[in-house]
Order: sequence, then C-alpha cells, then structure tokens
Amino acid sequence: MAATLLIWVGAGWWSLGMAVQWATAALARTARPEGVVRHRPQDFSIVAPLRGAADASPAYIGALRALARQGAEILICVADEADGAVAATRALWGDAPILIGEDTTFNPKMNNVRKGLEAATRPVVALSDAGILLDADILGRAAAALSPAVGLVLALKAATAAENFPAEIERAYIDGHQARFLFAADRLGLAVASGGVTLITHDTLQRIGNWRAFNRWIADDYSVTRSVRELGLKTRLGEVMPCLPLGRRDWPAVWSRQVRWARTRLRLPVWPLVLWEPAISWLVCGIAGAMALRVGGFGLSAVLLGVVIHTTLWLAAESWFMSARGLSLSPRAAAAAVVREALAPVLMARALSGRRIEWRGTDLGGNWRDRGRGDGARETSL
Repeated sequence: MAATLLIWVGAGWWSLGMAVQWATAALARTARPEGVVRHRPQDFSIVAPLRGAADASPAYIGALRALARQGAEILICVADEADGAVAATRALWGDAPILIGEDTTFNPKMNNVRKGLEAATRPVVALSDAGILLDADILGRAAAALSPAVGLVLALKAATAAENFPAEIERAYIDGHQARFLFAADRLGLAVASGGVTLITHDTLQRIGNWRAFNRWIADDYSVTRSVRELGLKTRLGEVMPCLPLGRRDWPAVWSRQVRWARTRLRLPVWPLVLWEPAISWLVCGIAGAMALRVGGFGLSAVLLGVVIHTTLWLAAESWFMSARGLSLSPRAAAAAVVREALAPVLMARALSGRRIEWRGTDLGGNWRDRGRGDGARETSL
C-alpha cells in the first residue's frame, strides 16, 4: 500500500512538473499579432540610467547616439559627476546629454532616474535598463501595442553573447526561465512585470504621478504596472525582445543577482508562485519520477534511462519556446539550463535565509516602506 502510494505521488509530481513545463512553453511561444507601427524616433524620450563605466559600453552608447541622430530625446542619468559612467560616455559621445543628480528614496535606481522621467517631453517615454541595444525598429514595434486601452508595454530583454559559462547561466535564467514564465502569465491575462524596457505614454506617466508611481512597491517595474492597472488600463509584454549582450560574467555577481531578484519577488504579492518554483523544477520533478520508477521495481539502468528521457523532454520544451522567440539552445546553453534547474532549491533556501536585498552596496529591503519619498532631489546637467 505504501509503495503504491509512493509510485502514484512520484508519477503524479513528475507529470505535473512536466505539464507545467510544456504548458508554459506553449503559452509563451504564442505571439500576439503585432500592431501597426505608429511612432517615429522623434516620438520617444529614452531615459537611460548608468552607474559605473561598465554600463557605458561602446555598443550601448553607440545605439543611444544613433537614436539621437534620428531625432529621439536621449536622457542619460548618472547619480554623481565622479561616476565612471560620465567619463566613459564622454569618451564615446562627446556632447552626450547627461543629467547628474540623485534623490533620497529607498530605491537607488529611481533616485537616479527621477530627473530623467521629469525631463522627458516626447509622447512616449522609454525607461531602459543599461546595456540593452535599442534602435528605431525595436522601439516602434514595442510601442505599437500602446493604445487607449493599453497604458504600459514592457519589452523583455533577450540575453545574448554569453562569453563564459557564468554568463551562460545568467542567460539561462533570463531567456529560458524568466521570459518563458512571464510570457505565459501575460498570455493568461495576469499582470506581469520585469526589467528591460518600460514604454509608457507621457500622458499616462503624468496621470500615475510620474516617478512616484515607480516607488510604491519595492520593485519599480511591479509598482508602475500596478499603478497603470489601477487607472483601468491594461499592461502587457511587447512581442519584440531587444538584445542585452552579456559578455563575461563573474559567478558571484550572477548568483547575487538571482538571490536579489528572488528575495524581491518574495516581498511582492506574487510570493506564493515564487515559493512553488523549486517544487516544479527539473531537479525535484526528476527525483520524484526516479523514485516512482525505483519503487515500482525498475532497475538502476531503467531509472537512469528515465532521467535521460526526463532531461530531454524538459530541455525540448525550453528549446521549443526559445525557437519561437528567435533564441537558441546550444549544447552549452542546455548545460547551463540544467545547472539553473539544479540550483532552484538552493536559490530558494538562500532567498529565504535573509531579508537583505543587495543592489550595488545598498539594501533595498531595509524598512523600504518607511524611507523618504525624495522630494528634495538635486540635479545638474552636463
């Protein structure tokens, strides 16, 4: 009786995890029809926060400069004149429009960004994470979904050009895991939020209180999504995914980012879904399936074959999703995806072990609700 129960539990758990894997892939790969491109580069204000010389890569600054030449309003934001991003940007673009200054709220990113959001004047405002390569085509296609009914579009980044294995693992988190679950949730009509490029009309930005709408919750992307939805407008993910070249990454930095994002999600209303993620990971579902086979009387060879089949089916679903989004799952990327899945329980344990949310030396999680709103920002322009 006990053995039969274990077989049913193990087989059921494996079936549930595999069903979620393939269902999310099927939902996420299904693209909405792209709307008609209505916006030219002149219609965009691009708010580009930088911190550190590494953020001002030649490819990124070159892309911003090209958009400026086409008529876009570029607003590069740096918190301090001594920041290495200023010199690095000037070396690539001598007369780049750089705004200097910072606010005093709990969120260092928004402390830097506020001046750019307030200075934006064009019909569509695009807040971009550093390093994402934008051009006129990507901006126009992403903003095509904006309408009287859709007030916010989030263009997820597609991580590319991973030059070492830690970068490949980060790519596996961004492309194969986060994008798949976010696109799937978006197709179900759920309010989803993530970093990348946030596109919003200037009118809607003013209606939600400009920069204040980004600081209502600990995550600025979730905050602005909630703020727009409270106006009665829809939010959605864009169909185009702008590229984020990763280059080389250090493993401690990659792991620290994953812990920070996990802890942030655990502080949001979506936390029950976050807790559920390790339970349906490749590792846990594989263990459940292997247990069912072993208890059912199958030998070690059959169990190992089952693990191989389990892994193949798991990666096939991820590859199926990625191929529809113009992404690829190379052998090295597949190995990185397995590592990501094997670390899922470890990541959750690490996220639950503390409350500090580290972002470039600042604790975003420390009493964030009680900290200042930053109405006394300082700003200069270079």
